[in-house]
Amino acid sequence: MKRLLLILILLLVLLGVPYGLAKMGIIPVTKLTAKNPSMAKIARSMGLLPPQKNVQASTKQEPEAKPAEQPPLSPPPPRPAQRTALPAPSASPTPAQDNGSRQVGWVAKVYENMEPEEAVRILESMNDREVIALLRRMKQRQVAAILALMPPDRAARLSRALMIQQ
Repeated sequence: MKRLLLILILLLVLLGVPYGLAKMGIIPVTKLTAKNPSMAKIARSMGLLPPQKNVQASTKQEPEAKPAEQPPLSPPPPRPAQRTALPAPSASPTPAQDNGSRQVGWVAKVYENMEPEEAVRILESMNDREVIALLRRMKQRQVAAILALMPPDRAARLSRALMIQQ
């Protein structure tokens, strides 16, 4: 019985000490498992590495864009004092509109992952049409947090525009 107890204590020390050191970050598990996926899988199951995120690769190839000459930058024209209603969207989106829609969706995800205070600071410098396009693609909870931090008159104006079906 004493031998069994001695063996268990030795196992605990031999296995427990390295595990504890790895858990505290003293043993660099990420460096040790960087080139060995099977070892990384074992370390992940033991909780020594964060769970792996699944990333789906797109098999669709984007056409290569030709570099276009850009005109020299000039200051933007002054904005009109009163905003006009948004035009109705066309019945079938063109490929350019579809690509633009994907880009707006991507930017909306970026703002969705920001803290609301940071997003509001940036959105304040954008016009209503751009902000509405982004807010329509964000989660309701994040939109609510952003609208709550905006000045009441602009939040009301954006809310009215969001109520209009598009």
